[in-house]
Amino acid sequence: MRVVVHSRLHVTKPILVLLVCCLILAGMAGCVRQRLVYDRYDVRIGTEADPSVGRSTQPVSNAHPAHMTTGEIKTLLGAVRFSGWSGTIVGIFAPPTPVPLLTEAQLDGYSGYLAEAFGQAGPSERVFFSFPKPDVHYSEDRTTGALFLRDRYLHVVVTDHSSVGRADTGGDNLRTGPERDTKAMKLWVARPAEPATVPDAEEPKWAPFEPVHISLNVNDVLARRTAPASTQMSRENGRPAPMPAQTNTSQQDLQNQIRELTNSNLELRERLDEQKAQVKSLTEDMNRLRLELDQTKATKQPPRKNPAP
Repeated sequence: MRVVVHSRLHVTKPILVLLVCCLILAGMAGCVRQRLVYDRYDVRIGTEADPSVGRSTQPVSNAHPAHMTTGEIKTLLGAVRFSGWSGTIVGIFAPPTPVPLLTEAQLDGYSGYLAEAFGQAGPSERVFFSFPKPDVHYSEDRTTGALFLRDRYLHVVVTDHSSVGRADTGGDNLRTGPERDTKAMKLWVARPAEPATVPDAEEPKWAPFEPVHISLNVNDVLARRTAPASTQMSRENGRPAPMPAQTNTSQQDLQNQIRELTNSNLELRERLDEQKAQVKSLTEDMNRLRLELDQTKATKQPPRKNPAP
């Protein structure tokens, strides 16, 4: 009987392993399921499951579907900057220079599709993007990442950027981790916009393999960038429209600055005139002293004696 039981366990063990693998693969497939909104010219934009929703210990959901305009997408993503370097050697001697996350051509050409993806995303989904390296015929370097709206924030996740090529490890074959580990990727926000300080209670539970992210306060960024009225945020999904730009205050500040500059110029001109007058007076005094000195020398000069006949 023991032999029979042992043989049964031996037979069923591969089946159990296969079932477990199938369940794991099914779960992974559910986590990475994607719906493409745009898939042309090696550019892919769509929606996918947001891992930060499932990782949260509290019930959370994204503000999706969301009504976003092309102008809003361009303003928000146009404020994001990226920096990084290729390999461990280059980064030691040359500090990275931030570059735009997306080029102007990418923002102009694909912001509309990103806005469409926001309109199709569900509360547990986010918008993903994948762009090839611009201005080259073929390259394995890409700009990839994801976006999602939650509360009053737009969260931006970047997993790779085409400006940073494959890592130059200085001769060391780093096989223990992905190449992007040596890229020291970081996200910035260009002025006048500023990155949002998200409270701990509202901070997303980021996935371990997505450490490069930044958050923007949607209304604050749009207000600082003085977006036109046609690109104002809607009040749908509980997201209020940003406050209009303070045009009158800005004009008053500009007038005050002009007035201060004018007064400063007048003061400088008065000082310059005073200095010119002082220089002229000193010049006249020097000429007078020189003349008096010449006259004194002429007076003290002894008379010449006539030679004897």
